[in-house]
Amino acid sequence: MDDATTQGKGLSTQEASKVVVQHDWDGEDCLAVTIARAAAEAWTGDSDDAMTLPPVGSVVDPDALENLFAPSRNRGRAATDGGQPTEEQEPASSVRFTYVGYNVSISENGVVVVEDPSSLDEL
Repeated sequence: MDDATTQGKGLSTQEASKVVVQHDWDGEDCLAVTIARAAAEAWTGDSDDAMTLPPVGSVVDPDALENLFAPSRNRGRAATDGGQPTEEQEPASSVRFTYVGYNVSISENGVVVVEDPSSLDEL
């Protein structure tokens, strides 16, 4: 596998024990599928092995993840509740959890990072 490959769902980069994928918020796959595919790629080198992993929902609520990042995806759009959109820069939101033995980090811009925890020992 190449160090950087472009797949239909976005950019995927794999280093030793680390996979970085850009989730497509407007695409057909939900965030849970992106996470499972990235974890499978980290584990076996093939994102299509995602179906062999336990459901992401066994460790985190997929709907809650989607809802958590929904407000950040809507920034810049007109407020529909009578309020006014702000121009202030808020810190980027992120979530971290463990899935099938890998550390998973998701940021509001859709970047999903899956890392082998043993690779963090080398830092």
